[in-house]
Amino acid sequence: MLVAFLRLLRFPNLIIVGLTQYLLRYCILEPYYTAQNITPALTDFEFFLLVFTTIIIAGAGYIVNDLYDYEIDKINKPHKQIIDNQISKGAAWRWYYILNMLGLLIAVFVAWRVENLPLVLLFPLFAVPLWLYSYHLKKVALLGNLLIAVFCAMVAVLVLFAEREAYAELLEASPTSATYVYFIFLGYANFAFYSTMFREIVKDMEDVSGDQQYDCKTLPIILGIRKTRFIAGVFGLILLGFLFYLTYLHWLYSDFMMAGLLYLIVGIILPLLYALGRLAVAEDAGGFARVSGLAKWVMLSGILYLGVYWMMG
Repeated sequence: MLVAFLRLLRFPNLIIVGLTQYLLRYCILEPYYTAQNITPALTDFEFFLLVFTTIIIAGAGYIVNDLYDYEIDKINKPHKQIIDNQISKGAAWRWYYILNMLGLLIAVFVAWRVENLPLVLLFPLFAVPLWLYSYHLKKVALLGNLLIAVFCAMVAVLVLFAEREAYAELLEASPTSATYVYFIFLGYANFAFYSTMFREIVKDMEDVSGDQQYDCKTLPIILGIRKTRFIAGVFGLILLGFLFYLTYLHWLYSDFMMAGLLYLIVGIILPLLYALGRLAVAEDAGGFARVSGLAKWVMLSGILYLGVYWMMG
């Protein structure tokens, strides 16, 4: 039962969400705080609660997505379906409400503890759009893809938002350092957005069979596979261009050029190039599933790059 519940929550994806926020806090922000003797806005415990809330919201989003996709998933991925096979619909709905309530309570507690009431608003700003996505928006061409991509980018932005008071101190103490930190967060948010858009559109092509039978209006249903493949490729190429630009910056400015370049090329750029190559020849659900898996690897490698940056910096 526990294994089924963790699969329903997409536990590996939740680990990636938490890892992203921790790497941004402790590998990017804190070294600059320490250099300027700045105390973080959130204590370690408060930051843990913030990350936990983000994970809870994402987990609840996965549950409600599977609930609304119950009939479609019977066609698209019957061998992976958990609801009504291992966990009943009623139990899934109960867990959805429990997680949302728990997330809201933790958000209120953190906002009260740090005397920062705007943090409470983050809960509905994340939870409500995820529900809308599952209920309707994922069936609308491009709009659902954009919402999920923005959510993934906001996982990074949330860290800087929560730390904005300490970041303001950093900006005053060392504008150069603060600007550098800002561009790292902006760069990661862009990476998260474009890599997610690439993967989400590929997944739409993978799921086109079931989506067609339930009146979904995703890109491959409206435009066809050939045109949708082109759009996915455009997002992949934008991401590739961003990575090449990052490689160029390493070449010009980085003190750990070889390690950074090696990781960027082998860990991220080459898998992305391979994914784009596979996308060009994919014709069926299995082919698009392989591209989606490669895209997920690129996303994970991009997150781990933050750790490489910290270790080599």
